[in-house]
Amino acid sequence: IDVPNAFTPGGGADGEIKVIHLGNATLKSFIIYNRWGQKVFEGTDIATGWDGNFNGKPQPMGVYVYSVEAVSPTGRRFTKQGNITLIR
Repeated sequence: IDVPNAFTPGGGADGEIKVIHLGNATLKSFIIYNRWGQKVFEGTDIATGWDGNFNGKPQPMGVYVYSVEAVSPTGRRFTKQGNITLIR
């Protein structure tokens, strides 16, 4: 699993930040926090990502922290944490 380190919300292929996976994986959690530790996105669908909004409002440009947990069909767990830069 991998997560891009930057994205621009809106149209196009870059419009949502999503977990990238090679092969089969079941997403257990994909959580994004703002700089104050407030959860701005949480998802369990590997095909769905964050569009840069929280409570219907566009979030400011800046760095956000993410945490991902996924499981392969064989039961192997994958975890990853890092930063995402939202560019407007």
